[in-house]
Amino acid sequence: MLYGPDHPYGRPGGSGDPDAVRAITREDILAFHRSWVRPDNATIFAVGDLPLAQLTAQLEARFGNWRAPDAPRGTKSFAAAVPQPQPRIVLIDRPQSPQSLIVGAQLLDANGRQDLLALSAANDVVAGDFMARLNMELRERRGWSYGVRGGPGLREHQIAYTVQAPVQADKTGESIAALRDLMGAFLTTSGTQAGELERVVQGSTRELPGQFQTSNALLGSMMSNALHARPDDYWETIADRYRGLSADELDREARRLIDPDRFVWVVVGDAAVVRPQLAALGLPIEDLRIE
Repeated sequence: MLYGPDHPYGRPGGSGDPDAVRAITREDILAFHRSWVRPDNATIFAVGDLPLAQLTAQLEARFGNWRAPDAPRGTKSFAAAVPQPQPRIVLIDRPQSPQSLIVGAQLLDANGRQDLLALSAANDVVAGDFMARLNMELRERRGWSYGVRGGPGLREHQIAYTVQAPVQADKTGESIAALRDLMGAFLTTSGTQAGELERVVQGSTRELPGQFQTSNALLGSMMSNALHARPDDYWETIADRYRGLSADELDREARRLIDPDRFVWVVVGDAAVVRPQLAALGLPIEDLRIE
């Protein structure tokens, strides 16, 4: 939600500022409710064993008199300009921490309503699961991390690609260097290998039955289809679509969207220990103070 300067959340300090929270009035809450919590903004999802006619009758009995207010309906706006990326390291000092948390991220030129299956599969090769290259390198081969994961965060509008790696403090700089090297190699000279493609396709298709064992899981799949504007038969066709993917297709999609040189790296750790390591990476370092 974007708020103007006349709204409490748009004032200095934002929604996390206690003064901004205290400034919220009853009318602010009512206005929000009138704009957003209303039947013409609602979609009902249901999973169960009732016939549709019986379920509809019950819903009508409980919600049939719900009418939209006269106030304009709230609408989402994505009009805010996205700042140009400024690759750098943002350092948050956590004194005496034996471990650093590394997060690298880039805003992609993609949104959650596009077909991102090839990107998701490519990500499973490099960062998306236990056998992915980043995790195998930092956890299994070097022993610097308990686990590295990454991937595109599927949202309705523009999405971010994020890699997260908790590592031992004295290996913070080397870990970022390794992550950058591995990502760079995957996106240039060392793309998806045949064995990696087979692993991803087999793993992604064989796990599908387990994803629909509960009513809640089915409900979630329906809601995700609606959010991402997918056809109703999306999950029925996805196994064949996985099997139709090629290594070239994975590489092409990943290289089209991901660029490690545009990453912003956030490091939470003991600045006295990690700063000299970060300085060797050749990226600007920005100190961020959390109070």
